[in-house]
Amino acid sequence: MWEWLIGALLGFLGELVRSLYADYTASRTLRENGRLKEQKAALERQLTINQQAQTIRDKVDAETDLNALIDGL
Repeated sequence: MWEWLIGALLGFLGELVRSLYADYTASRTLRENGRLKEQKAALERQLTINQQAQTIRDKVDAETDLNALIDGL
């Protein structure tokens, strides 16, 4: 009888530890997922800013080239 009781208790504790570990890993994964989403959003904003800056640089370069052409005439 004692063996059965100890076995049931150990089985219960094993399942409890397993479920606690599963909850821990799930919450850690959700935190990591949230952090990665924030990082992705920041990188997308930076990419948009860089593309806008490149467009401005291209316009300035084209304007400078046009001014040089006009000066050459």
